Amino acid sequence: MSSEKVINHFSIDVGMILKDLNSIPNPHLVTRTTGRDVRNAIEVKLSAIRSPALSVIDFSAIEVMDFSCADEVVARLLARFICTDRPQEAFFVLKGLLPSHLEPVVEVLERQKILAVTENGPGLLGLLGSFSSEEGKVWEFIEAKRSATKDELNTVFMEKEDQAALRHLTDQRVVFYETSGNRYRSLGSVMDGLLN
Repeated sequence: MSSEKVINHFSIDVGMILKDLNSIPNPHLVTRTTGRDVRNAIEVKLSAIRSPALSVIDFSAIEVMDFSCADEVVARLLARFICTDRPQEAFFVLKGLLPSHLEPVVEVLERQKILAVTENGPGLLGLLGSFSSEEGKVWEFIEAKRSATKDELNTVFMEKEDQAALRHLTDQRVVFYETSGNRYRSLGSVMDGLLN
């Protein structure tokens, strides 16, 4: 991996945002209004970071997350940065999701046809949402290698369904294309750089 820093890192602690929003500490991410307030606070923090940026959204301090907050804080946030008129170049990794968080998060992602990357442990990332077998194998290949050139991917994934999967993964911002190296990089490769 190139030592050139191509993407900035920013960690967002959802528990701290909730603490700042509430006069009484509350580790429960519930009600749509709360979710909207948390998402707005995240977007304000992101606006202060130079693009491109990787934002690690940390849910470790959250005990309960309902469907409305999963929709507001995860699905709507990601959707805003997937669209072509996004406010800036940003990528996201969800961290600290409990098993009880996964049901509402996966449901809202699948309903809105959005993919997300989650950190399941140091250096271990997973893909959330509804994705095809082609998308799964292309994502896993890039994630395992951390980066792959266009030529390498064209050699391994020659079927048009695989090429469509790569485009979709890039559009969903769960991998990114680095023009300087003519390669696709995993979000895990950025996370690795943060640990070194």
